[in-house]
Amino acid sequence: MSSRTSGRTGSVLPAALRRGAEPLPVPHKRPVQDRSKFTIQAIYDAYVRIWRRDGPESVTTRGVAEEAGFAVGTLYEYFPNKAALHSGYVRHAMDRLHERIDHDVIAETGLGWSEGLRRLVNLSCGVFPQAPYFDVAMLNMENEIADLKRHQQAFNALSDKWFEAISSWPDLQPAPSRERVTTLLLAVWGARRYHLLVSPDGIYPAGWVDQLVEICQRALAPAAGVGAVDDPAPAS
Repeated sequence: MSSRTSGRTGSVLPAALRRGAEPLPVPHKRPVQDRSKFTIQAIYDAYVRIWRRDGPESVTTRGVAEEAGFAVGTLYEYFPNKAALHSGYVRHAMDRLHERIDHDVIAETGLGWSEGLRRLVNLSCGVFPQAPYFDVAMLNMENEIADLKRHQQAFNALSDKWFEAISSWPDLQPAPSRERVTTLLLAVWGARRYHLLVSPDGIYPAGWVDQLVEICQRALAPAAGVGAVDDPAPAS
């Protein structure tokens, strides 16, 4: 997310960030029962298929319902409009990330801190099997469905999850401060989102996630009682 202000000459923030804007779109409800979860997942899958196949402008609530095999009234039980559908999908993507951190990092109690950190960074960069699809067009739509408070809430929740994960590694002593964990997440999360802007095809720069892993390992290595990773010797 990025925003610009012009201080004394007035704001050029997106409408969703300005006081007095229209209420932000939200899904009607979260699925609780298995049948509802299946329906929502089918709707999100159809939403992504149309988005990738035909382009964002081709996504309509009626088209998504038909693609998913439901009556449009079924979709409206959960999403009043397209913007609410996008809002729900973004939240769905964040929920899946939290679940994978719980499963692949926090629940894996035998992980050493270095491997745990590698997994944490890869997951946060969207590098895991069946990661929800997300592209630059979706990123650009976020200010239409989220204000500053929602962005802060989402980041704070992910920061909490990172701190929980890093605090669970017994071989990382003393544990890093909350401020350091939040700073590392800012670097990783910001890199993921900006990478979508500068490299939407995902090919530049090569190995960027591995580079982020190394940076984070270097930042936490002193807290583990070991020296920082040595810089490679210059080529002769």
